[in-house]
Amino acid sequence: MFKNVLKLVLIIAMAAVVAGCQQQSTSGAKVGFVDTNKVFKDCKAGAEGMEYLKTSSEEFQTKFAELQKSLAGNQTEENTRKVQEAIGEYQNKMGAEQNRIVEALQNGFTKAVDEYRKANGYSAILGTETAISYDESADISDKIIEAMNKMDIKIKPE
Repeated sequence: MFKNVLKLVLIIAMAAVVAGCQQQSTSGAKVGFVDTNKVFKDCKAGAEGMEYLKTSSEEFQTKFAELQKSLAGNQTEENTRKVQEAIGEYQNKMGAEQNRIVEALQNGFTKAVDEYRKANGYSAILGTETAISYDESADISDKIIEAMNKMDIKIKPE
């Protein structure tokens, strides 16, 4: 009788050890990494945003050069005020446009990362900037770029 009880206890203990080993091998968290700089630079909306800001800046520089030319040789307080107003308006407009574009990109990025994480069973997705070391196969930046390129992210004002 004692031998049978001992065998039963050993079988239960071995089953618990095997179950514990199997549980450890399948319970690891799946973690991905994203290079946010690459995503914002390489996605369609990011490139479009940079081009839009560059074009807007060039347009202002042309208008500003014309204003300076028309006021050349006629340095009055009124003309100085006009130049300062033009610069202030430009800075306000460009600051607002940059904020709007960054917000649109950030919203698209957050949505793309969250949907990708859920759809592919990731426990967490971290920025490569925060990682000390990671396996390149865990970098999902290109997948996030693909997801963002499928989105309709509004860059130009309507």
